[in-house]
Amino acid sequence: MDTMKQLVKEMKDVFTIIMAGGSGERFWPYSRKDRPKQFLQVVGQGTLLQQTVQRAKLLCPVEKIYIVTGRSYLNLVEEQVPEIPKENLIVEPVGRDTAPCIALALSILEARGLNGTMIVLPSDQMVIGEDGFLRSLSTAVKLAQETCGLVTIGIRPTRPETGYGYIRIGERLSSLSAFRVAAFTEKPDMGRAISFLSSGEYLWNSGMFIWQVSAIHDAFERYLPELIKGITPIRESVDTPDFETILSKVFPTLTRISIDYGIMEKADNVYVVPGDFGWDDLGTWTALERVTKCDIDGNFVQGRSVLVDTKNTILRNDNTDKLVVTFGLKDTLVVDTPDVLMVADKKRAPELKKLLDELRKQGLERYLMGLTTPGFDGNSNENSVETLEETLSSEYPVYKKPWGREILWAVNERYAAKVIHVYRGHSLSKQYHQEKRETMLFIKGRGKLELGEKVLDVSPPMVVDIPAGIVHRIQAISDVIFIEVSSPELDDVVRLADDYGRMLNIK
Repeated sequence: MDTMKQLVKEMKDVFTIIMAGGSGERFWPYSRKDRPKQFLQVVGQGTLLQQTVQRAKLLCPVEKIYIVTGRSYLNLVEEQVPEIPKENLIVEPVGRDTAPCIALALSILEARGLNGTMIVLPSDQMVIGEDGFLRSLSTAVKLAQETCGLVTIGIRPTRPETGYGYIRIGERLSSLSAFRVAAFTEKPDMGRAISFLSSGEYLWNSGMFIWQVSAIHDAFERYLPELIKGITPIRESVDTPDFETILSKVFPTLTRISIDYGIMEKADNVYVVPGDFGWDDLGTWTALERVTKCDIDGNFVQGRSVLVDTKNTILRNDNTDKLVVTFGLKDTLVVDTPDVLMVADKKRAPELKKLLDELRKQGLERYLMGLTTPGFDGNSNENSVETLEETLSSEYPVYKKPWGREILWAVNERYAAKVIHVYRGHSLSKQYHQEKRETMLFIKGRGKLELGEKVLDVSPPMVVDIPAGIVHRIQAISDVIFIEVSSPELDDVVRLADDYGRMLNIK
């Protein structure tokens, strides 16, 4: 314990960046786009994100932990790890892979004058052995500080795994238990994976990175100059009133590229520290058999079930009022959720993408988005709301606004209908309409509605009528989504106050 305390004490000026924006499709149907793997309790105590934050607290104080996530996941992050300061929650308007994600976090640190060592951790991995994790990361921090190089953590392989990338180790460093990286290798076939394992020269690529803020900036300048140049307007607007607007405009234009391909595979100052701890990236359902104990017949079971003459089967039942019974199964994957029952050959779990592609082909994307439960009734409607918004945005015009976005999905001579999404902390103009009459059905989130002389708390399933001439304004406490049905006049708004510099009759 004293050794661990000393390691923590030695790690000064360390910042931890947690990447939490992945879609988590490989754990479908338990994981959905609206609640991917990192926000679920897969194994162990707490969700994978919560477990990652607990490990990050070993490395630095909570005020130095940053989380990068998607806009639709921000409420989940705030709910699951409320101890993270709100100013440390970095929201990607769209997913652009790991290089833009890391560049965005880098721009936040630089804009705030924070220099030191940046540790980058995925949010959806399983780590067993906190002492070993801390020792390996402490070594990596020292190495990054001494060499100004780019450091990653490599995991000693225990099987011929075809689902991971590999790192071939080069020259051993004399000062620390670390190596120069000779080469990065993509996911191999089984024959090559066996040869990698037997050679002793390869480690699994964990996707954990450690480097000085200045070192990764220099690497972006050298290997991805257009990306770091493109993100400059974002960095210059950090902590200003224009930040959200500029972020929403600029970030989607950045090149989609991984940090491995964009920088790590090209750089000549890359080092690897072997990870002295249990690790799994939980890439497929079969990973559960490796990280937790199975029963005497080799079955991994979660939820109400009875298994008879069943061997080497993974079973998860999310229905508390339903019993799942198996009889005579072997090497099978059974996942039962409220809206999907999946039964599959366990050996084909790594091929799950084929199944998801077939669902898309048949127009069943709603089963990928979230639980398809009907109704808009407060907290239970969140999955339906996300499905509605995503479905409409793929079929109807979407207009980006400084406060969020709106989807115009029906206009005729009698009425206009929109789905309006106001981002957390933003507000619409204080306004009235000369002729337009509106009815708003709130289907997600919490906010305040100024309505004439009143201030109303709004949340699902509240409905509000707004006659022409009534001054009103919506302020979002959390992301607020509402359906607006109005008379067909779209351009008669009169603004009395606006946070974004738009004034009278300017939409």
